Amino acid sequence: MSNQPAGPPPRVSIGAGTALKIGFFGALGATLFSVVLTVVLGIVALMLAAGGVLDVSRFLP
Repeated sequence: MSNQPAGPPPRVSIGAGTALKIGFFGALGATLFSVVLTVVLGIVALMLAAGGVLDVSRFLP
């Protein structure tokens, strides 16, 4: 049995409302990821500063 050559993939058509939702939720996801990453890094920095590993006085004027 031989394989037939595959044709072009079928076209997918989305409406303007769907595209708007994809863009909105994509941007919301990126923003939430950035906020969560900032909070986690802030907590790690506070733990390092409290443990004496990070010298905070270097960053203060």
